[in-house]
Amino acid sequence: MKSKILESAIWIILAAAAGCSGTYSPKPPEEVSFLDRAETQSRGGLTVTVAVLSREESEEVFGVNLAANGVQPVWLDIENNTGKPYFFMPIALDPDYFSPNEVAFMSHFKFNRKANREMDEQFSKYGIQIEFIMPGERDKGFVYTTLDPGLKFVNVTLYEIDGTENFFFYFEVPGIQPDYQNVDFTTLYAKDELVQIDDEAGLRKALEALPCCTTGSDGGGGGEPINVVLIGDPDDISSAVVRRKWDVTEADTGKFKFDLGRAFSQESYRTFPMASLYLFGRRQDVSLQKSRHETAAAYRQRNTLRLWLTPIRYRGKTVWAGAVSRDIGSDLRIRKYWFAAQEIDPDIDETRDYLTEDIILSQNVDKLGYVIGVEESTSEDPRYNLSKLPWWSDGYRAVLLFGKDQRTLGDLEYFDWEDADDIYDGGTGGTGASDEGAQGK
Repeated sequence: MKSKILESAIWIILAAAAGCSGTYSPKPPEEVSFLDRAETQSRGGLTVTVAVLSREESEEVFGVNLAANGVQPVWLDIENNTGKPYFFMPIALDPDYFSPNEVAFMSHFKFNRKANREMDEQFSKYGIQIEFIMPGERDKGFVYTTLDPGLKFVNVTLYEIDGTENFFFYFEVPGIQPDYQNVDFTTLYAKDELVQIDDEAGLRKALEALPCCTTGSDGGGGGEPINVVLIGDPDDISSAVVRRKWDVTEADTGKFKFDLGRAFSQESYRTFPMASLYLFGRRQDVSLQKSRHETAAAYRQRNTLRLWLTPIRYRGKTVWAGAVSRDIGSDLRIRKYWFAAQEIDPDIDETRDYLTEDIILSQNVDKLGYVIGVEESTSEDPRYNLSKLPWWSDGYRAVLLFGKDQRTLGDLEYFDWEDADDIYDGGTGGTGASDEGAQGK
């Protein structure tokens, strides 16, 4: 008798843990607030409306925690008022998208067949149909994409026999607090502090005159180099980095301390907070990162990009100074800033070049150039960051000018400054470096 009672108790515990004791209670999409954030674009008789669900919203609509399985529903509403049929291509939105039945199966309860059947119906009912949208017709529903926390780029591609139409969106997804939300960009500089530049010679001189490196909070110590400069309207820059799957970084708050264990879990923590470096007397304004998503403790292997808004304006566009480096692991030694200190790739130019090539592939970059930023250093005679880790560099900083229109690699233009071929070959540059720009910074 005791063994039977024990067996029954075990089954009750297992069933409760698997969700058997609860009911499956999803909500219709129109009752969930994500539709309030939907964005719409219209062109040539086609109208596309898109919304991206947060973790909480997707759980409301589908009754299960999809984010735990790395799934993020994207809502589409496509209306065809042209005279031609268009085919929706979800693979252009996400090459790794999930089918409705696949997501449902991943989310099934262990011991609740009735709820699982309802779940199958819910995912299939609201999944958008992958078929031709005929003239005068409208199709709407979800594509089950891979999870992107913080920011998400959405490309809706509609195919027609004579060509394709692409509609590009990017969204801030609720659920985290990016560190840039703590910055009031409108008050960083007074109007009389802004430096207006209209010519390339003046721009080069101003960029070479930027500080060479980051510092500690007290302005002392030598940090990592300012090795990239991004120029453009903030929306154009944001669109490019989101398209290339760079993630925002969460602010270092009490929530971060509570969630520290997530960095060591199997679920990659792609928005893990980033240590503070300083330029112009303040912490970085924006922190971006690109981690190796498939690994546990993803924050230990990631490319990190810290950006500061400068007072420079080039032909009306904002100019951002950036420090990019690659975290390659943690040595777990106690240092000044972190218990688990981040080891960086000491060949810091490799990460600068990675960023340059990666962002160019967004096709949002109009022009590329290089200027001198810091004195050259080598592996035999390196410099050191605030954590006393070595790094070396050829001394150049990459300069990327962003535009609104898509531009292929063949259309990319170049600033007539340093020679990119010579830089990649380890040379001194085709036009010569400014001694003034490399000294005394």
